[in-house]
Amino acid sequence: MATKIDPAEVVKQVTTRLAERYPDTSHETIAALAAEELEKISNSKVTDYFAVLTERAVRKRLKR
Repeated sequence: MATKIDPAEVVKQVTTRLAERYPDTSHETIAALAAEELEKISNSKVTDYFAVLTERAVRKRLKR
């Protein structure tokens, strides 16, 4: 069963975690990337792993 998610909360959680890991990247940049990546998967029926998948995608983009 899918869990109802709050997109703003997912973006906030991802931004907080990644801001610690990438201190030279602004919170605004990380939040924008998180919002973009979350939007890509927002139509999925299973939402349980949205935060993990979003964080992974943003981390991958920041490593470039």
